Amino acid sequence: MSEAPLDFPPLANLPSPHSCVVNLGTLTDDIFEAYRAVFRQYNTAGWPIILDPVGAGATEFRARAVANCLEWGYSDLIKGNMGEIMAVAQWKGGRSRGVDSIDSGNAEDCCRLARFLARRESTSPNFQRR
Repeated sequence: MSEAPLDFPPLANLPSPHSCVVNLGTLTDDIFEAYRAVFRQYNTAGWPIILDPVGAGATEFRARAVANCLEWGYSDLIKGNMGEIMAVAQWKGGRSRGVDSIDSGNAEDCCRLARFLARRESTSPNFQRR
């Protein structure tokens, strides 16, 4: 685990299987700019990326950060609370306040949202429509 931008290129080139968590919780300009390279390098190497859009939807800055990450490359998994995932999906005005979710939903809403986001982002190569 590293937050040092200079670590990202050599870590992406390690021969053993590994993944990278892109955590938007404590963004700095250096780390955020390095994430662009992380997406390119890890996607090229075929290693999984987990996107953790902490506080997505809480501020315009975080909304832009999430949008940039989604444009820069493929995430194998997007994890978050209901408000964060709703914000990432731009689903019914989803928003959050830091790590606390403002929005909630029942199990059916959660499943519908997960299916929508998985299809839109193609986060599961084996995803089949039912």
